[in-house]
Amino acid sequence: MNSNRRQFLKGLGGSALALPLATMPWARVATAQGATAKRAVFMYIPDGCIPQRFHPTGGEFDFQLNEMTSPLEAVRQHCLFASGLNMYEGGHTHEGGVAKVLTGNNTESLDYFLAQRLGSATPFKSMNLGVAATFQNGEGNVFNFSSGNVPITPNDNPINAFDTMFGGGSGGGEPLADRRKRSILDRVLADLNAMNSKLGQNEREKLEFHTQSLREVESRILDAGAEAGVCNTGGFNSDNFTVPEGWNGYPPKIHLDEHYQTIGRLQMDLITEAFSCDMTRVASLMWSHPVSPLRVEGIDQGHHDTSHYGARDSETADKFVQYKQYHMRQFRYLIENLASRTDTDGNSLLHNTVIFLCSELGDSNAHDHRNMPFILAGNAGGALQTGRYVDFGGDAHSKLLVSIANMLDVNIDSFGYTGHGTGGLPGLLA
Repeated sequence: MNSNRRQFLKGLGGSALALPLATMPWARVATAQGATAKRAVFMYIPDGCIPQRFHPTGGEFDFQLNEMTSPLEAVRQHCLFASGLNMYEGGHTHEGGVAKVLTGNNTESLDYFLAQRLGSATPFKSMNLGVAATFQNGEGNVFNFSSGNVPITPNDNPINAFDTMFGGGSGGGEPLADRRKRSILDRVLADLNAMNSKLGQNEREKLEFHTQSLREVESRILDAGAEAGVCNTGGFNSDNFTVPEGWNGYPPKIHLDEHYQTIGRLQMDLITEAFSCDMTRVASLMWSHPVSPLRVEGIDQGHHDTSHYGARDSETADKFVQYKQYHMRQFRYLIENLASRTDTDGNSLLHNTVIFLCSELGDSNAHDHRNMPFILAGNAGGALQTGRYVDFGGDAHSKLLVSIANMLDVNIDSFGYTGHGTGGLPGLLA
């Protein structure tokens, strides 16, 4: 037997066949050692706010939510409400705001920066999702940028995004749920058979023995995963929402207002599944885009039109409040989704995640970038104490970006703008 063949057989008990098993998400979750991974979600909602009707009132722990954020009452213990943060430099417009909310006028956005540092152990460094984010003038008005400020276009199609993440596709007409359950050993069976034909009797017996051993390990992992709900994606899209091939209508089906919430919740379900399976540790979700054309049933004005509300107690302002409440309900859905799933350390996925909710404007009527509508949720593995309201008194939002990186154990002291000093926000981290 030549040396290559001997080396192969020697490795069977270790890495040769274990490698594909180890790269499967359920295997990583089941065999992970050491500290539990931390994760980040960056969620954008369009067109700013009415600061006086958005930010809480009261003290750090004894505070009252305002009208625009009232749907978060049930999850306030999971949130940190930040006021008094300004975005400096850059353009004072919708477009200028969305370009710097995650960059701080850096040459890349924080999600991309973190993905390069946290994504080496996962199949996907990050996932960038949208909900009608590319509809109409949304193309290019994104909040994610790779190095050199190259825009990253979000994927507005949750079915396509799911298939990309979990290896779906349309081959063979096999149901997606069955393809997801198929054994990794079955997938490499042809290679094993080819190898088997080239081996002598003793080597074939060894190969068969080790293959059977790995089959038993795989079965135990799959059974344990099914019992614990780890990487069990069978419930995704249980209502069977479809995006037909060759849809020729306008707008495309994925951009119809009537499907806005359905698609958004599928995207958030996908984020939860991807985190649970350790497919990625950084995700972004862009709801619509600056100057949003969204129209929600029951509100007779478009989103952007209501953002120019005039007096903050006007009828138009009340409609803008309804739009913000609508998006806060979606934000709450993600918080509750992550809180309901158990991570490998026994805590919830939410505990080990930080979510940054942001927009491109402060006061939408004034088109300014002061007193931005920023909310954090999750505990970043214990680095962030929630259930608080903190007024940062006009400090730079770029320090918040630094703090988010630091709570994920990426140690930096600046990210973009430093005109108000370096370091993170004082009093933010636990």
